[in-house]
Amino acid sequence: MTYRRLLAANPDFRRLWTGQVVSEVGDWFNNIAVLALTIQLAGPGREGQAVALYAISRHLPLFLFGPLAGVVVDRVDRRRVMVAADCARAVLALGFLAAAHWGSLPLIYLVGASLFAVSAFFNVARRASIPNIARGADQLITANALSSSTTASTIAVGSALGGLLSTFIGRDAVFIFNSVTFIVSAWMISRIRTALGGAMAGEKKNRAGLELEEGGGKRIFGRRAAGAFWRDFREGLKYVRSHDVLRAIFVVGAGWGLGNGVARALYSIFGARLGLEAATGLVARPTDFGISVLFAAMGLGGVIGSPIARRSNAGAGEALASRMGRTMVFDGCCLVIFTLMPGLWSAAAVLVVRDINFSIWWTAKQTIIMSRTEDRYAGRVFASYETLTTLMMVGAMLAAGASADRFGIRPVAALGGLIVVLSGATWFLLRSRQRHSARAAGKASEL
Repeated sequence: MTYRRLLAANPDFRRLWTGQVVSEVGDWFNNIAVLALTIQLAGPGREGQAVALYAISRHLPLFLFGPLAGVVVDRVDRRRVMVAADCARAVLALGFLAAAHWGSLPLIYLVGASLFAVSAFFNVARRASIPNIARGADQLITANALSSSTTASTIAVGSALGGLLSTFIGRDAVFIFNSVTFIVSAWMISRIRTALGGAMAGEKKNRAGLELEEGGGKRIFGRRAAGAFWRDFREGLKYVRSHDVLRAIFVVGAGWGLGNGVARALYSIFGARLGLEAATGLVARPTDFGISVLFAAMGLGGVIGSPIARRSNAGAGEALASRMGRTMVFDGCCLVIFTLMPGLWSAAAVLVVRDINFSIWWTAKQTIIMSRTEDRYAGRVFASYETLTTLMMVGAMLAAGASADRFGIRPVAALGGLIVVLSGATWFLLRSRQRHSARAAGKASEL
């Protein structure tokens, strides 16, 4: 099924997808202006730490509130969760106006953290709603593919348009536009007619009865639920440790998270400085322009790379493991090359290539995990992997920001690239040892 056929045949998915497009474009509109404002308020010598703290304020709430959001969307009507989240984000987004007016970095961090804490609920509810709306395997596969490619597209389009609007009209207009996009998204999602209740919605009465029977009410059930959660989580980690390939993916994934965290913390500073060199005297806000060019390049690379990854990885079989290692090494090399680029446009070209390659790496990695994981452990394996890489990225962002202010952005970013290269090399080393152990075990069994 094609994207066009899905959108034409399924009006409720079309509304959900439209809400995603509008809100994500607004997010990337907003992101460029906020990053430029953060760099401006931080001042020379403090940009690295300031940008890193803002990046952490965006990522940490998604990690902290993700599990809670999952529980909520499984118990409450998901359409109401998304509409409520959009309304809350429409109000919170205006907080950046106050931060700009008062020139307050702490307020930028607070508004960013609050905005993305609420976004955790919206994102989980949207993903969980897709199977409710897209019926059948064909619709579901197409819906997920469209949602993924849409995110890459909105990065490119939102960053480009947000940079232009911030550069030529002003940041206040960007902040207001972002708020309006959430209102439009809430209106579109409120028009969905399909029931979006969670799988546990029908269990409320049974759970209530269980609480009453146990006499301790919600407190006892809560303790039991928490105990079961940690028991299941530990069981998932034990499952990963018992499988060589999954264990190796987790090891190199931690290294990739460290290197990529460095890159994400410093991209905006590169953009701001290269923008000053390339566009001073040509545009009103060259820093905003430079940041938007680099982020638009990242999004463009994702858009181009998505179909390439789908075709190149299809039917790769055992070759996926080698492809994952090669593309990870190349990913780190691209980051090192990026730090050597003298101008804005050459740096943007390297980011396009890096994100095309990243799409191939990410697809290969996801396919390997899915093919090597039993279905009953899949959720915990993916959740554990995301938790690990997020923690590595957050730690790297904080360290990179402080280090960049002291040693400069180019050597610190290059070090991040080298960490990714070493992670890719480690993948080949671990796989070689695993194959050697398997051959040794096979010979031992023959004796």
